[in-house]
Amino acid sequence: MKFRLLLFTAALVSVRVLPALADEVSHYCYRILVDGKDRGAYQYVNAKLVTFADPSWKQDPTVEEVRLVDAKTGKPERPPFIQRANYISSRPWGGVMFEHIPPGKVLSMRAGGALVSFQRTASGVSCPHPDFRLDNRLLGYEVRQHCPFEMYIGLGALGSNIHLEGREVILKTVLLFTQCTATLRSAGRAEERPFPVQLLAGSRLTERYPHLGKLIQEQWGLLNLYLIFPALNAGDELKVVVTLPGDGRQVPFYVRKIEETVR
Repeated sequence: MKFRLLLFTAALVSVRVLPALADEVSHYCYRILVDGKDRGAYQYVNAKLVTFADPSWKQDPTVEEVRLVDAKTGKPERPPFIQRANYISSRPWGGVMFEHIPPGKVLSMRAGGALVSFQRTASGVSCPHPDFRLDNRLLGYEVRQHCPFEMYIGLGALGSNIHLEGREVILKTVLLFTQCTATLRSAGRAEERPFPVQLLAGSRLTERYPHLGKLIQEQWGLLNLYLIFPALNAGDELKVVVTLPGDGRQVPFYVRKIEETVR
């Protein structure tokens, strides 16, 4: 995958967002079953590739018995090459990635010991947001960015550190921004509502949580910014919009509470 990587320093943030092209937008998604259970909520689809990362996988799963067949006739066809989804071993999640399959076909495989099947569908209300990049998962939360056609917007190390402090979530970001707002969309509901989010520098975070002082200084970083918000319920999605210094550009990212196991 080709990503546009941007460098961030304490003094400068550079974000370049390319215009979306009509033929680079995903117009479909997939019905995904894991041992017969619907897990389509954890697909990340752009115009070229499908990424599926089941929350029960803590690393890229071993893939076996890959088959592509016609849904009507059962005739076997050549399956796509299955790639690993997470090339950063320090991040505790895993998945599979492959190029789109044609409509009317069913792709199946053994992944992590589970039987997984994919069938392409037309876009609609049941499709997750297209063109999302999964940045990281940790402690039951995932952080995502909207990145059309494999483009990395460059919001820094989003989600590289997620910490639960009682009923509060602490999210690290190295991005510099002047303000942020957040709205929450609860599981199963379309409407959004304002949600309280606090922004603290590393020094202020240390004052608030003195017992985290050593961790912040030695691992997280005093110069970083941290978002603090109440814990979410499974399926909740938090949209955070940050305002960048200089031109005042507003850039969103998303935090979702995931379900770790198949029900």
